Amino acid sequence: MENKLKRKFGLLMAMCMVVGTIIGSGIFFRNEEIVAYAGGRMWIGIAAWAIGGLITLAFAYVLGVLSTRHEKVGGLLDFSDVLVGDKFGYLFGWFMATFFYPSMTGILAWVSARFTVELFGWHTSRGVNQFFSGETFAIALVYLVAIYVINTLSPKISEKIQISGTFIKVIPLIGMGIIGLIAGLANGVTVENFSYVARDFTGVAGISVGAESAGSAFLSALIATVFAYVGFDCVMNLNSEIKNSKRNLPIALTGGLLIITTIYVLYFIGIFGAAETEVLAASGGTRTAFANIFTETGGTILFVFIVISCLGTLNGLTVAGQRAFYTIAARQRGPKPAIFGQVDAATNMPNNSAALNLLLIAVWMFINGAQHAGWFRYLSFLLPGDAVFSFNISALIPITFNAFFIPMFIMVMVKQKDLGIFNRFIAPGIATAGAIFLIYAVIDRQQWMVAWYLALFVVVMGVGWALSKKKEAKA
Repeated sequence: MENKLKRKFGLLMAMCMVVGTIIGSGIFFRNEEIVAYAGGRMWIGIAAWAIGGLITLAFAYVLGVLSTRHEKVGGLLDFSDVLVGDKFGYLFGWFMATFFYPSMTGILAWVSARFTVELFGWHTSRGVNQFFSGETFAIALVYLVAIYVINTLSPKISEKIQISGTFIKVIPLIGMGIIGLIAGLANGVTVENFSYVARDFTGVAGISVGAESAGSAFLSALIATVFAYVGFDCVMNLNSEIKNSKRNLPIALTGGLLIITTIYVLYFIGIFGAAETEVLAASGGTRTAFANIFTETGGTILFVFIVISCLGTLNGLTVAGQRAFYTIAARQRGPKPAIFGQVDAATNMPNNSAALNLLLIAVWMFINGAQHAGWFRYLSFLLPGDAVFSFNISALIPITFNAFFIPMFIMVMVKQKDLGIFNRFIAPGIATAGAIFLIYAVIDRQQWMVAWYLALFVVVMGVGWALSKKKEAKA
């Protein structure tokens, strides 16, 4: 066994980690929800996509500046160690390893399977709900294990998958954005949808949209976009494996986010020219829109691209998640650093770290499955009034994810005295305000569920704190 990862990835891989990991299920999976949350009001959806992208871009820009100055193993932990302190950096890394990467990877495996089931029509032909059918979870496990095996045994193949998948996945987005807009303007659907006045109707997942004010609808839609922008941080876990990372990481982060935000807004506008608002807000609305523009055959082919897109995002999260415990162990902290800090001599992969990550993914997949099966509703007695206990981790996790960034951004303004005014104050100030706003939006929407999520968070972080003592490295 070795104990050091080699620099094996170039700028193209770094860029594809940003673009390919972010562009995935979210733009397809959340688009129906965003239309529903927005009450069918096109301008609210556009605003949610644009502002969500700008907030994420501010995050990425600050991290890009920091990546030119600090470099060790695991970029986010590097910055946290230097700016706030090594204990804070460790806890941030522990959160990413136990909460963020395994939960998001588990959800992406399920989403990839969900769209596969929808592609083949298994839920419609047999009356099976695609959200929690046996086929969905079986396929999710197959996808997850296959991608983990590929990443563990051959990082080079994983790199090719990430790069090719990134180029493939932008085809349906750009195609729908351009052709959908042209068709919608020609047939009047875009103009009709843009002038749509919200009415009472039920959208995907039972979302009732008519009663919400524009402000509340915007907050709900914005939270939904957060999931679609998840993944910009994944490339940071590869900073010790990227060639000339101090140059390539900033380019990948900021350039990638600009590309993504532009594509997202273009796609959202284009899809509003492909079908009526009520159709777009319902389950299966995305596929109907593709079929309307590209015919049923063309829509099915593009739906294959959607599955590939989801798998590309799953691959990117897998690449980052497999290294999560390694980045902690490399600092001689956490459980058994001597074990989880090992790197396989043949594959140059932290296999023990990857195995622990896979175990946690299985746990979070079970929790996600229980959520969609409605098991948590039996805990509704723990909430006041007629509120329903709904442990939707993708909607709750932005609270703590963004909270960890705030001290880092503030300390950039305090400690990085040799930076210019924009890099030292304006960019981190915008990022801090964006993080606070996103936390407020989640609390406003999730309300009492935030308390139960934070209770679980405190327990898991308490375990991490108990394991935080730095160990002496063995010779």
